[in-house]
Amino acid sequence: MAIYKLYLRSFAPWKEFGALVNGFRVPVPPRAPVLYPASAEFGGSFHGDGRGFSLDTNNPAVTARVNYWVQVTLPAGTTASSRAWCDESRGPWMGVGPHGHAVGTPQAKSSVTRTGHGVKVAMQYGAPNPLVKGAPDIDAKAEFLLTEAPGSLQIDTVVTGDQFPACEAFIEDARSNKLFVGGFAPQNKDQILRLYGHMNKPGKVWFQSHIVLSTDTQGNFVKVQGGGSGSNATGPASFNLGIPLVQWNAQIMNSIPMPADAR
Repeated sequence: MAIYKLYLRSFAPWKEFGALVNGFRVPVPPRAPVLYPASAEFGGSFHGDGRGFSLDTNNPAVTARVNYWVQVTLPAGTTASSRAWCDESRGPWMGVGPHGHAVGTPQAKSSVTRTGHGVKVAMQYGAPNPLVKGAPDIDAKAEFLLTEAPGSLQIDTVVTGDQFPACEAFIEDARSNKLFVGGFAPQNKDQILRLYGHMNKPGKVWFQSHIVLSTDTQGNFVKVQGGGSGSNATGPASFNLGIPLVQWNAQIMNSIPMPADAR
């Protein structure tokens, strides 16, 4: 029996983003009633996650607007457990008010089904900015097809979503080895408009990958034996030789451009 944990995360690569108006400060007179004692700052930007793609799941500094993982077992194709959550959001209430903080609640769902010789795992979520009432959801979805064979595992992945903010998908085995399988990132902060109206296309495919791994007797990852990927019509060429996981991860993550104005 092999156990895998599949991750999908949406994160804001910038330290700050989403400003509707320039920030300004309101002087608080001495001894006056203070409605917002934590800050006299209004408007301005929301705090982002300030990072690039990452496989880190233990560092509290590696945050995301939405996090979701599902643990599955092979070959049975059963779900052992799952968790979805948002890290804290900080910024102006309703985009123009005083600064505050809140934690969103994502709506997440997953399905695990057997198909042919493989197991298909579909996972998706939606979560709005908790500081802005009526804000559109950040949507993302990943579909994984895991196909086992003696000494190997084939992983086919399709990642879709709003393309704002950035998104990453990866898989972890029982020994905490991690494999990056896909993701996407917007061109700049202004593409926040992809969350609205006709530009909102959560079903659009932004990344696909096909990876074949060698595995040990417990299904843990050993090396990448072959595969290929595509990100916004670009990506590294197909590989046909065994390479360490760390090399594959670096090549795929580096092939997806971060926003020009990130961090």
